[in-house]
Amino acid sequence: MNRNVKMDPENLQARIEYLEENGRLIQNALEMALSLGDFQENINKSYDGEYILREAEKRIRYLIPFDASAFYLIDQDQSDFIFSLCEPSEKKQYIEDQVGYMIEKGFFAWAIRERRGITISSHDHSRRLMLHVIATASRIRGMFVGLLPNKKDIIPDKSMTLVSFILLNTANAVESLEYHQLLRDQNSILEKKVEERTAALASSENQLQQVMKLQAIGTLAGGIAHDFNNILFPIVGYTELTMDDVPEGSQARQNLEEVLKATNRAKELVQQILTFSRQNGQERKPLKVQSLIKEALKLLRATIPSSIEINCSVDEECGPIIGDPTQIHQVVMNLCTNAYHALPETGGKIEVCLKEINLSYEQSLQRVGMKVGRHLELTVKDNGHGMAPQVMERIFEPYYTTKEQGKGTGLGLSVIHGIIKNHGGDISVYSQPGKGATFSAILPVIDDIEVEIEPVKTASATNGNERILLIDDEEQIIDLERRILEGLGYKVTPKTDSEEALAEFRARPDRFDLVVTDMTMPKITGDRLARRLMDINPQIPVILCTGFNEAITEEKALAMGIDKFVMKPIVRDELANTIRTVLDNPKSLSN
Repeated sequence: MNRNVKMDPENLQARIEYLEENGRLIQNALEMALSLGDFQENINKSYDGEYILREAEKRIRYLIPFDASAFYLIDQDQSDFIFSLCEPSEKKQYIEDQVGYMIEKGFFAWAIRERRGITISSHDHSRRLMLHVIATASRIRGMFVGLLPNKKDIIPDKSMTLVSFILLNTANAVESLEYHQLLRDQNSILEKKVEERTAALASSENQLQQVMKLQAIGTLAGGIAHDFNNILFPIVGYTELTMDDVPEGSQARQNLEEVLKATNRAKELVQQILTFSRQNGQERKPLKVQSLIKEALKLLRATIPSSIEINCSVDEECGPIIGDPTQIHQVVMNLCTNAYHALPETGGKIEVCLKEINLSYEQSLQRVGMKVGRHLELTVKDNGHGMAPQVMERIFEPYYTTKEQGKGTGLGLSVIHGIIKNHGGDISVYSQPGKGATFSAILPVIDDIEVEIEPVKTASATNGNERILLIDDEEQIIDLERRILEGLGYKVTPKTDSEEALAEFRARPDRFDLVVTDMTMPKITGDRLARRLMDINPQIPVILCTGFNEAITEEKALAMGIDKFVMKPIVRDELANTIRTVLDNPKSLSN
């Protein structure tokens, strides 16, 4: 400005007022533009994208009185501009028609390259529009479209600069909102996963406590079973010997037969206890469960009232498992019988389903000891009276029953639990009072079916004259076994001391044709004694007898070269057949 130019006071005052008004306008516009930045700091206040765009539209309208203002945001998945907002709404169709034309002619691309406002003519050249990209420093977020009131309207540079500033803050606010929503969604997902994992861990802990509880009971039951079997053995044996001296048809004979029946029931009870405790190893082989289920249901159908409906769904494509067919048959029968007992006398429905499932890592966490992979799932469902939660917690405990006195031992489900666990599986129950119960048993599937080994045929004759070394630390049992074997014609050398038996055999190994030894003995246990005897004479056949011992199973015994593994109490016919079978099938020289 030329300092020599003089201005009259009136013009000077007008100039000052113009500058002050212009300054206030710029200050207000800057404050409004900057206020968009507050959204980034308060983005957690239920703000959404539409709210941000409406606030930006208000601030732009304060600067430039557009006839219509529209916002298009980019769909990040489709990389396309999507309509978001138009004010006033009745101008939406006109704006959309112009936008299609401007995109086709490349005006949107031009505005993106310029990164500032550009003005262009409408399709029919009757109006002018302003385009301005909505972008952060790194990403294109959308496009602003403004319809000018008159064709000849010109936007001042300072207004255009302030609009650029407003739209930059709008882009930052929209991006902050997206990040906040993403973090909020991720946080929700994480919280849900934490809740699920916490629930799974709590469930696993409860299952582990139940497993440990059942294992403790099983250990106790196994010890009791050993002593009980040793008590039963002489009862059974002496009863059979006495029956030989009592005439057929006499009252005394009938009494002894009742004693024998009772001891056999006691023997079966011990077997159930050992099954529950998973300590009665049975021979297993590859088998298809489908036929066992059908066989069990056929038997069940013949024994329960016709008012009970039985529905069966068996997937024939299910793979095989390694298992004991008798025990798996028992599982199906016990579960179905249990379901039948839960139904009212008026009738009900039992649903049996077999299918193959693929156990995921998350599912395996919910079942203690289960591995990931292919499994069979056997479910037995009834629509009976159901169970309360406190009943479900104890349902697999031995001798726990909700049935009336005399209508159940309380061993059925605990035996099933032992069988399933012993087969590497798991069993669970879901029930609500009045809504029935569903038992779900899971068993691992095998991929390759091994060739079954032909079993050795049992001898038909039971008598003999071979020489037997008999070893048991129980005087009563060894006296009974001696009398039984001598009655069958064998020459018996009884020993109650395992070290004496070893010395006797070492002195004259060719004197004996067979060794029958107990497992649990002081000084030298039966398995260790068998090893030392076979070291002396590899061809000597050995039969190992036990009431129960967790250190030895039938598989272990046979693997170490023992010929037969027999569980006490042994009835006379079983002992005679076992001895004859072993003697008639000598070890090969390669052994």
